[in-house]
Amino acid sequence: MDEEFDDFDDIFGEEADEDDITLAQEALDRGDNTTALELAEEYLEDHPFDFDALNLCAVAAANLNDTGKALVIYQRALRLDPKNGALHHNYGVLLQRLGSNHEAIKHFRRSIELQPDFPEAYINLGNSLDEEGKVEEALHCYDEALRRLPDASDAYYNRGFALNRLGRFAEAIESFDKALLINPQDAASHNGRGFALAGLEREEEALQAYNRAISRDATVANFYFNRAHTLQRQGQREEALRDLDAALKIDASFFDALIERGMLLLELGRFEEARKSLDAAHRADPDHPEPFFYRSVILERKGDIPGALAAIEESLKRDPDSDYALNNKGNLLLDLSRVDEALLCFETIIARNDQYALAHYNRACVYALRNDAEEAAGSLARAIALDPRFLEEARKDPDFDALRAAPPLASLLLVPESDS
Repeated sequence: MDEEFDDFDDIFGEEADEDDITLAQEALDRGDNTTALELAEEYLEDHPFDFDALNLCAVAAANLNDTGKALVIYQRALRLDPKNGALHHNYGVLLQRLGSNHEAIKHFRRSIELQPDFPEAYINLGNSLDEEGKVEEALHCYDEALRRLPDASDAYYNRGFALNRLGRFAEAIESFDKALLINPQDAASHNGRGFALAGLEREEEALQAYNRAISRDATVANFYFNRAHTLQRQGQREEALRDLDAALKIDASFFDALIERGMLLLELGRFEEARKSLDAAHRADPDHPEPFFYRSVILERKGDIPGALAAIEESLKRDPDSDYALNNKGNLLLDLSRVDEALLCFETIIARNDQYALAHYNRACVYALRNDAEEAAGSLARAIALDPRFLEEARKDPDFDALRAAPPLASLLLVPESDS
C-alpha cells in the first residue's frame, strides 16, 4: 500500500514540476522576472540538466540585471549542450549588452551555424558587427534576416541606421519607410528617417520626421538633439536652444547636447551661459578635449589671449593629434607675437596632414610677416589649390600687405580688372 502511494507521489510531483516551469515561462512572458527566476530555480533543483529551464533562468536573471548569475548559468548550459543554437544566441545578447561585441559575434555566428533560419541571430549579429565598424557585413546580416522574416521592422530599422552611418541616406530612407509600413508608430524609425532627410539637406521634411518621432515618444533626448541640429541649420537658433534644453532635461549629462548648447550660446554671444554649459560637459566627461577647446574660443573672443592659450593647451593634452586645436594654438601664439612657436604648430599639422588647407594658409601668413615672399607664396598657392576661397581671403588679409607688390606674391594675388 505504501508503495502505491509512493508511485502517486512521483506522478503528482512530476506534474507539479511541469506546472512550475510552465508558470515560470508565463511569468517571464508577462515581464514578472522575479517570479520567473524563483520558479525556474526551484525547478532546476530537481532537474539540474534541463536546458530550457537553464535558459529561462538565465534570461530572467539578465532581465533583472543580475548579469553575474546569468553569465554563470549560460556557461553551464553551454557546457551541457554546446550545440544549442538558442543558448548561443541568448548568451550572445547578454555579451552584447555587456559591451563584449567580439565574443558576442562568435556566439551569434555559432547560433546561425546551428540554426540557419534564426532571423533574430542575424539581426543581433548585424548589430554587433555594426558596433565593431563592420557596417557592410552588418547590412548583409540584416538582409539575411529579412529574407527569412520579411516583416521584421527591427531589421529594417537597424539597416537604415547602418546606412545612415555610411552616408547612404537615400537607401536609409527606403529602409525606414519599410519599417514604418510595418510599425507606423515606431518613434525611432521616424527619428532615423529625419536624420537621413537632413543628410540629403531636405530640412523641412527632416523637421516633420523629428516632430513625428517626438509626438510618439517625448522621452528620448536624442530626438530633441537631432531636431535642434536641423533648426540650427535653418537659422532658428532660439528654437534649437529650446530643443537642447529639452534634451538636457531628460538627460542632464548628455555630453553632445551640452557641447552643442555651449557652441550655440557662444554664437549668440552669451558667453557666461556658454561657459556653464561647457563646465557641465567637462564634468560629464573630464577627459574629453572639446570643453577646453570651446572655452579657449570664448576667452579669445573676450580678449583673454593668455587664458585662451592655456585652455587650448588643456584640450591638446587630451587630444594631441587634433589638427584644428593645434591650428588654433598657432593663431593664439601669433596674437602673442610668438611667431616661431606658431610656425612650428602649422608645420607640425602639415607634416602629418598635407591636405589641411588652413595650416598652409597660416604658414603663408607667418612667412609674409617675416617678409619671405617666396615661402609665403608657396604656402599660399598650396592653400588655394586645396581651397580656392583662400585667394579672396588673402587679398583682404593685412598679413600680406607688406608683400603685395613683391614677386611671386604679386602675381598670385593679382586682382582681375573686372574685380578692381
